[in-house]
Amino acid sequence: MRNKGCEGPPPDAEGLHAETIREERTDSSGTRWRKIYTGGGAHFRHWLEQFKEIYGEENLSVEEEDPTGFACFEQSGEKMYGVWLKIGVDEP
Repeated sequence: MRNKGCEGPPPDAEGLHAETIREERTDSSGTRWRKIYTGGGAHFRHWLEQFKEIYGEENLSVEEEDPTGFACFEQSGEKMYGVWLKIGVDEP
């Protein structure tokens, strides 16, 4: 089965938006975060629910990301998200 909007070259690291490739960030209150997922659609929703069960919603942050460089997202118009986990939260 072929997915609509997923033709084209794979993402090129040079062409990716800086926000997409960033792995850690610090928010305005000084809390440090680590990116644990980037994606969209049903796959994103599934993983987000799993992360909530494992880490607790209060330890997660979700941000919409720029899909530039990702053919599937650019061509389909589907939104792309990053899931961030507070650094210091125990991982299983």
